[in-house]
Amino acid sequence: MLTDLRRQLAPLLTAGYGEAVERWTSRHLADLPDLATAYRAYTLADRNLNRPLLTLVGYGARRGGLGAELYDEVGPACFVAQVVRDFLAIHDDVVDGDREKFGQPTLPAVLGNEAAIFFGDLLLGLVGDLIAGASIPAEARHRLQTRVLRALRRVQHGQLTELALQRRPLREIRTETLLKVYADKAAEYCYVLPFEIGIVLAGESSALADAVRPVLLDIGVASQIIDDIAGQTTGSGKDTPGELLHLRRTVLLSELSSRIPSGHPLEAALSGQTATADDIPAIREAFVSSGALHATGRRAEALADRTRAAIPTLPLGGPATEYLMDLLAARVTDNLASWTTEE
Repeated sequence: MLTDLRRQLAPLLTAGYGEAVERWTSRHLADLPDLATAYRAYTLADRNLNRPLLTLVGYGARRGGLGAELYDEVGPACFVAQVVRDFLAIHDDVVDGDREKFGQPTLPAVLGNEAAIFFGDLLLGLVGDLIAGASIPAEARHRLQTRVLRALRRVQHGQLTELALQRRPLREIRTETLLKVYADKAAEYCYVLPFEIGIVLAGESSALADAVRPVLLDIGVASQIIDDIAGQTTGSGKDTPGELLHLRRTVLLSELSSRIPSGHPLEAALSGQTATADDIPAIREAFVSSGALHATGRRAEALADRTRAAIPTLPLGGPATEYLMDLLAARVTDNLASWTTEE
């Protein structure tokens, strides 16, 4: 279902998003053409548009069929979560020092940090324009605005919590605290918000959103664990060696810290705020030899098992149910085999 629906909708979403961004930048950035060009290159490099697709699935959540008609009915309002993603990602690019994403320079790399921050804030205006242009009753528009603001509040709280954890010793940080951060700063805007936007646009009740929310949070948290494993063990995921150099507080690193005995060569490296480039190979080897990688994979597997059991019980139509099962497989379970096999 995921692959088929993406094939049907990808051309419509790509063209529609390009048109929406072009209209908005032409209207509001006509006097700043270099900035408009940089943003168009940055945002349109994301060819997957997973969040608008998930919004359309949420919109058709109770239907017996999902297809191209979803975009015709929803229109540009399906891009709200994508622009929220850009707002958050641009600020992350500044904080993390990222210079490239999706094969394109980030806005901080092109414009500098100061202009990138202010432009990221300006994108909230595009979010507002997309909501204002939605063909929905006033009450639903208010629900949609409230839902976006709630998500932003939770995501930024998660980001602030993560920064605060960077100042605490790894051994003092509970895994449950990190999982809550993952839910707040990643799962909320990547999975929960897009689907709930679709529910609001369809005029469905909050009860449906409340029923699906725990499942989407579990998929998002497990997905973040997968990204951490890929990035911190091989550098092939969203994360880079810089994540290890800064000892970003992840479930994987926490699992490793809890397994390092007193006097271990890595004890000193993991007790500080940063590691050295020379430490990284030893840390990556220890992820495997200590059992931290295996244990972290098992956490994602447990979330996937719980989600797999819960999805069929949700009050959804068959296609939306199938889509969520496929999403779980694509983002989590298909990646788990090499990390959860017995060592």
